[in-house]
Amino acid sequence: MPERSKQKQRGSLVANVLRGVTRVVVGHPRLTMWLVLVTSCAAAGYTVAHIRFRTTRADLIDPDAGFHQRWMDYQKRFGEGSDLLVVVEAEGAPLIRDVLDELGSRLERDDLFSHVLYRINTGPMRDKGLQFLDASQLRAARERVRAFRPILRDRDWDKIQLESLVPRLTRQIRERGGNDQDIEPLLRHARLLTASMDRYLVDQTYFTSPWPDMLQIDPHMRNQADDLVYLMNDQGTMGFLKTYCVPREGDFSGASHPIERLRQHIDDVRALYPDHPNLRLSLTGIPVLENDEMQRSQADMINASGISFVAVGILLFVGFRSVRHPMLALMMLLVAMSWAFGYTTLLIGHLNILSVSFAVILIGLGIDFAIHYLTRYLQLRHEGKSLPDALLQTSTGVGPGIVTAAVTTALAFFCATFTNFLGVAELGMIAGGGILLCALATFFVLPALIMLADRGIEPQDLPVPLQGNGWRTAIARLPKVVLVFALAVTGLIGSQAFRLDDGSIEPKLKYDYNLLNLQAAGLESVDVQDRIFRGTRESLLFAVSVADSPQRAIELREQYLQLPTVARVEELATRLPDRPTQETTEQITALQHDLAQLPSRIPDFADSNPMRVGAAMERLYLILRDGAHPIARQTAQITDRFLNRFENMSLRHQTTFLTAYQRRMASKLIGQFRSMANATSLEPIQMADLPAELKARFISTDDQWLVKVYPRDQIWDEEPLERFVKDVRSVDPDCTGTPLQNYEASRQIMASYEMAALYAMAIIALILLLDFLGRGQKLVTLLPPAAIVACIGYTLHERNGEFDPVMLAVMYLVMLGFIAGVMDFRNLRDMFLAMLPPLLGGLMMLGILTLLKIDLNPANLIVLPLVLGIGVDDGVHVLHDFRSQRGRTSYKLSASTTNAIVLTSLTSMIGFGSLMVAAHRGLYSVGLVLSVGVGCCLFTSLVLLPAILTLLGPGEPDVVRSARKADGADAEVEPDRQRHGQRGQGKNQRNRAA
Repeated sequence: MPERSKQKQRGSLVANVLRGVTRVVVGHPRLTMWLVLVTSCAAAGYTVAHIRFRTTRADLIDPDAGFHQRWMDYQKRFGEGSDLLVVVEAEGAPLIRDVLDELGSRLERDDLFSHVLYRINTGPMRDKGLQFLDASQLRAARERVRAFRPILRDRDWDKIQLESLVPRLTRQIRERGGNDQDIEPLLRHARLLTASMDRYLVDQTYFTSPWPDMLQIDPHMRNQADDLVYLMNDQGTMGFLKTYCVPREGDFSGASHPIERLRQHIDDVRALYPDHPNLRLSLTGIPVLENDEMQRSQADMINASGISFVAVGILLFVGFRSVRHPMLALMMLLVAMSWAFGYTTLLIGHLNILSVSFAVILIGLGIDFAIHYLTRYLQLRHEGKSLPDALLQTSTGVGPGIVTAAVTTALAFFCATFTNFLGVAELGMIAGGGILLCALATFFVLPALIMLADRGIEPQDLPVPLQGNGWRTAIARLPKVVLVFALAVTGLIGSQAFRLDDGSIEPKLKYDYNLLNLQAAGLESVDVQDRIFRGTRESLLFAVSVADSPQRAIELREQYLQLPTVARVEELATRLPDRPTQETTEQITALQHDLAQLPSRIPDFADSNPMRVGAAMERLYLILRDGAHPIARQTAQITDRFLNRFENMSLRHQTTFLTAYQRRMASKLIGQFRSMANATSLEPIQMADLPAELKARFISTDDQWLVKVYPRDQIWDEEPLERFVKDVRSVDPDCTGTPLQNYEASRQIMASYEMAALYAMAIIALILLLDFLGRGQKLVTLLPPAAIVACIGYTLHERNGEFDPVMLAVMYLVMLGFIAGVMDFRNLRDMFLAMLPPLLGGLMMLGILTLLKIDLNPANLIVLPLVLGIGVDDGVHVLHDFRSQRGRTSYKLSASTTNAIVLTSLTSMIGFGSLMVAAHRGLYSVGLVLSVGVGCCLFTSLVLLPAILTLLGPGEPDVVRSARKADGADAEVEPDRQRHGQRGQGKNQRNRAA
């Protein structure tokens, strides 16, 4: 058999396949490029026509998860479940109501919105309001009414004039000063009165009642004398409009189109009030937060991809000292990315908040294969190889390493498909397939481009990449010093990630669950929800329970209100009380009689004497100032502020103010009496009495009753969220809602990344071991453990009906490692050495993140599979370089491997670092964390690992080395251009002579 055939047989199967592919491509470069062009255009066109973007976090969750099933069932019964919330902020309540009416009427006419709620027609519910009170509350109300009997019966309106009311209140506070229980209602009345006067003095368009409530008719309808109740805060400075968006059939953009339309309506309404510069209309809500995040991340990813592509190109120009060959690499990358987009569109059809980052991942990782290929190709050309021979030997020399690196990196991502979190699984499927397509393009596209670009170019005219001679020589001469230095740096930095706590090692690095911390800073939808909570304690997040009857809804309400983490509960069942008792009916009838003769109009008051009122307020201030009760001191401050302002007014303005205030004061009192009188109907409350706007939101078509549970604290952070979730589940284990979705999803995504990393490490270790084993060793190493594990699994299944696949996998890997170690310990050793860059580099990364006080979060957890894949890539290439030099007296890191790893690491750092320009803080953290991780893997690959390999000494004998050398897998020679050319020419002559 000819010597050339013998050498060919000695090559690995992968090398032989790559040699055959390269020979075909080199023989037909133009035809290859035409095929590449057609497939790339087809993939790009298919992507543009069919790719979709999913904007909600619900799209990231496994639809089969139990907690998500409950959420989907809730949405099916009650609609979308999360409101778009418009917040109207202004100084005066009348203006807010006008704006709500204008905007609400527009949305009611727009078919993109449903269940528009900004006011409630109380109707019959208001008329029957007293039926919601028990007999003791009604008796207390009758006592309050009897206290005003001289006014109601005898029309003695002088008793509520300020000249008599303030002295009487002062005298009562003085007389009951020693009894906190008796004095507190008086102090609250004094605070209401003084605060109302002070506020009205500043702005006479804003009036608050100085009278304590006679009774509570309904929390949503108190102090209302008309039939319309607007959704506003207690201060009257914020109004709210809630609506659901109606998704269009076949539209996968979620709420994007309705949100855009709503913002247009908001701008149009705001333009109608140019004379009110302080009027503010803001949009928020869970759908808005999610949509803003997706829109911001899309824009940031486009910017980052462009910056990454250009920056990687510039780095390649510098690293290769050339323009032509880096351009070929970038062209190959564009082809691979077009294939990857087509693959994504065909396989999945959409991108989500996580998988939208895959383009930057491919730019950062996909170019690595081209760098390794070009570096080896240029070195072979400088050794005197012809263009076709250099391409063939490059494919067989570094090709197996590229294939191994691509497969291990892809598997690191594909392992994410075994997790329960759909968003992570989709990202793993997309990124893993994209990595393989980049490797495929390396062997199909790059050789054809090189064949066309370098035809007719002499080796001496080709660029010489950077070599790193000084560093490689230092490691070769002082490996022990370098190793001690590298271990010290790694240990010192890595130790910063942990601390000793009561004898146990605890991680310092925290995991930030707050999804708002991922959003861009200054985003309106984020800022306004914070203002809402500060101003009203109203949270966008709430839990929900579904009850099958009104009685069950009331039971849930009472149980929820006992929880320390619950602020309030909304439901409709309590609006349908049982038929009133006999005593309740009697008390309501008595109130009807007491309120039968209310005045039809506000009485006329004589002008108040400012001096008397001022003196009375001064005496009230002195009593309150000396009081020990906290309300007394607070009220004294308000009174003092009022008196200072009042004394600076002219006498005429003081009189005008007091007269106007007196009338508004009397109007509010009469309004309370009228509200009570209008709520005395004894007709039974029926379902039809409930406001239609509320029924649509709280009662489903199949008669299920919704209970909304609002938290006492902001529950975006982990600790309050966990307490709230545990509390509400203690009442109803089947409750759902956005807080529970966030709680479960955050844990699922963290567990998914952790499991993906563990799966990836196991599979990568297996692939590396197979890569390092010889041909005859593979079957002997793989098959016996597989047979043993299969028998054990079958036995367990027959006896117990089930078995643990993870346990069987661990058993298989242990036996596999043992047999591989017995067959040739160097293979097992090399596998562990190739894993050092991701393991020690990851440890250093955690230490640096701890020092920089950068937390992990649901976005940057992607570092786990990425750092694992990138680090293994570096380790694989170093180990392949080491094994190719066996037979030498010592190992020295080759120039091409050094240059390739430096360039691939820097391109990855630039590619991922481009995300740091993102306004989206989650993407920013991804770029920062990955740049740190890749840099740490680079340090381990080019400092620690070569020092260890140098100390390991010589490997296999020269005979084996000669066989590898004939296969084109020999080590590189130092890069003196003339010397390389001479050696290469002499070698070619000797080959031809043979």
